[in-house]
Amino acid sequence: MLSVKRVSLAGVATGAIIAAIAGSAVAQSSDYYSRNKYEAVSERRQPQFDPEPIRLGAFLVNSNLNASVAYTSNALGTSSNEESDVIARIGADVSARTNWNVHEIGLDVSAARDEYQDFSKRSANDISARLRGRLDVTRELSLGAAAFVQERADQVSDPSNVAGLLKPIVYTRTGAEVSANYTNDRVRWRNIASVSETDYDDAQTADGVTLDQDFRDNTTTQFYSRLSYAISPNVAVYGQGSVNERDYDNEVIIDGLPRSRDSKGYTVSVGTDFELSSLIRGDVSVGYLNEEKDDSFFDDVSGLAVDARIQWFPSRLTTVTFTGGRRSEDSGIRNAPSSVRSNLGARVDHELYRNIILSAEADYSTYDFEEVDRSDDVVDLMLSSTYKLNKRVHVNGFVRHLERDRSGTFFVGDQSFNVDVIGVGIRIYP
Repeated sequence: MLSVKRVSLAGVATGAIIAAIAGSAVAQSSDYYSRNKYEAVSERRQPQFDPEPIRLGAFLVNSNLNASVAYTSNALGTSSNEESDVIARIGADVSARTNWNVHEIGLDVSAARDEYQDFSKRSANDISARLRGRLDVTRELSLGAAAFVQERADQVSDPSNVAGLLKPIVYTRTGAEVSANYTNDRVRWRNIASVSETDYDDAQTADGVTLDQDFRDNTTTQFYSRLSYAISPNVAVYGQGSVNERDYDNEVIIDGLPRSRDSKGYTVSVGTDFELSSLIRGDVSVGYLNEEKDDSFFDDVSGLAVDARIQWFPSRLTTVTFTGGRRSEDSGIRNAPSSVRSNLGARVDHELYRNIILSAEADYSTYDFEEVDRSDDVVDLMLSSTYKLNKRVHVNGFVRHLERDRSGTFFVGDQSFNVDVIGVGIRIYP
């Protein structure tokens, strides 16, 4: 069960804010949380080129079929003797929601298959489905619930992946969540409680060695709360906190002894979300994270927590997005249950014409580990474009460069690699 102490700490960030402003909230007619003064290029609708939802009874349905083909210069992610391959992807997306004045039921389904032409064992599914509902109790209070399932493969740059995997690490995640949200003029309070189970399949190296992943199977319980107060229609401040508990199904054997990777953690932070007249919109929070392991053999993790997303609109045709963060994550490594990930990213979207979008993206992530001498640095660069022929057909192209640098004495052999990917795709809307 979640620790009462950590639940209390998660409430400090929200409780302090509401106590300070409880007496000053006055009913206003303004929408204090409207953030639509500027319109991002990726969010701007072009009625001549963007599809309309289909009405099916009480539901509005958006759907598409998609396919792509890509060339990768390093299919197995190795530092030497690189092997290229061609990847064919085919998929479909469906999103449906009711168009009632109050309450809502929705279903989101996405299913795709990546098929490698030479290294067929690397082929994997990318599937997700989510059934959700919202009950509007009053104009201010709503309750929600959702159930979800996912089947995906770890990315080649993830800490869990070793160089030269022939069969990727595939996992299935199932879970459910409930939520309660309150909004009244200047005050917003959002709460989410969730539980999920994740099951990992074994991987295989190019040499035929099976890499057992059963030690990663786990159940995760989490509670999140965020309380906001709008100082003006353009600026709101908030406190937020989360607590989580991760229970693993199996212990690991290290130096001949069983070790538990179970952990409990919390994060508390304060922040602001804003949309300023200086062509900037964003959401930035800074706080403290802590993760304690049940087994004293593993080190606890604590320190700075950051989550930021800022958009700059230099013109109506260009949107620049900056992201940054620092958080603790499940590493997927037997000897080091968690890693601290720090990341910085930037993206530029430019509307060359109403139906042609050009994009450039750069992301840098670093992973630090407490128990082992190891550091991962990942650079991800991408150029892409989208050409909307009409409402029914959109085509796209992309070029991507991924670079992973691993250092430390934890590894045997060189685990660093570079990979270049180039591809084209199409989306067809009914």
